[in-house]
Amino acid sequence: MKSKIRLLKTLFFSPTARNTYTVFLGNVLSAFFSFLFTVILVRNLTFADFGYFSALLSLMILTSELSDIGIGHSLSSFLPPLEDRQEKLKSFLKAAFATQIVISLLVSLLIIILSKKLSLILFHSPNFNNLVILTAVGIFCAILVNFINYSLSARHKFLTVSFLTAFGGLLRLILLLIILVITAITLDNSVLTQTLSLAILLLVTLLFINFDFLNYKTKVADVKKLLRFAYLLGIARMFTSIAYRLDVLMLVSIKNATEAGIYSTASRVISIYPLLSGSFLTVIAPKIAVITDLYELKKYLRKIIFATLGLISTILFMIMMARPFMIILFGEKTDPAVPVFRLLLLSMIFFVGSVPAVSVAIYYFKKPFILTVNSVIQLAIVVLGNLIFIPIYGRLGPAISLILAFGLTSVSTTLMIFYYWQKKKII
Repeated sequence: MKSKIRLLKTLFFSPTARNTYTVFLGNVLSAFFSFLFTVILVRNLTFADFGYFSALLSLMILTSELSDIGIGHSLSSFLPPLEDRQEKLKSFLKAAFATQIVISLLVSLLIIILSKKLSLILFHSPNFNNLVILTAVGIFCAILVNFINYSLSARHKFLTVSFLTAFGGLLRLILLLIILVITAITLDNSVLTQTLSLAILLLVTLLFINFDFLNYKTKVADVKKLLRFAYLLGIARMFTSIAYRLDVLMLVSIKNATEAGIYSTASRVISIYPLLSGSFLTVIAPKIAVITDLYELKKYLRKIIFATLGLISTILFMIMMARPFMIILFGEKTDPAVPVFRLLLLSMIFFVGSVPAVSVAIYYFKKPFILTVNSVIQLAIVVLGNLIFIPIYGRLGPAISLILAFGLTSVSTTLMIFYYWQKKKII
């Protein structure tokens, strides 16, 4: 009995657990502010306008995630081992920062130049041109904010990351409330709020960065090493991001903005789970990256699995409480979104359940190609599934596709990790 109590104390009060609580707190606050933001939008916009807003938000998130090209996640592998070699660390950090700046500028400018064409392709109308340009500015800010948060996390500055995450969500909510007091909430000022909050957040985030790394010489070898590791993560992230963000854009294109708005209402609520999974992965990545012994990894993996099961239990509870939860939040008009909400929650069980296998694949076995292969399969399932299911089931279509995609890739990732685990034990 005493040994079990000691084990529980270790699980709940270990450095990893405390770091997880810190990042978790920031993400919970951010998610809470995002909930309030979404509730206000849904109650004040038509489903069609909320569908357009969600499509632009998906475009921004998708593009900013693709522009990372795996650099952010790679920092958790490269920076922790270099903490005792500050010159090397800062030289490497400068190389990563310079690469990300160039990418963010090129991507944002390209979207601005092609804004009219993108408006026609995505929304079948040139009238969204200015909103696409506003979104491009938000993309630039989001890319840099994400990079800085990744670099802070890689150096174990989790309290700062937690604060910035919560502050970003609060800032966006405050700006929306100001608009609500001054005038009516519209699609235009909603998109403006999103972009302005990211711009202010970027300025605040820059205050937490020590720019002394800019004084160090950037080595071409560091850039090559970074990109060589990051490109596989980048490809995997690209396919995963497209698979997860394509739903709203395809609903708007294949069906209509109203269907997209109903789906987005449910989708925005369940977005807390990818957020929490990402924060958990951010915390455990630096620890796994420096583990060299299989026995030590096994002990640490138990803690990861325990936390993952805890998160999955909340999903099961939400499935049971789906209808009253949605009605209380958004009112009776969101009743059509309840079935979508339940299906999306089911897909999140597989998404969250893959965290242990994904963390070991990337940061212990250093096998990012596993994610790349699974991401290609995932994207194929989502695109093909959406093309088949959206015309038949409408707003339920993308949720069905995600269940199939996340379920298959979760199982395949676990099987591949088991193979490499057994192979290493034999060696």
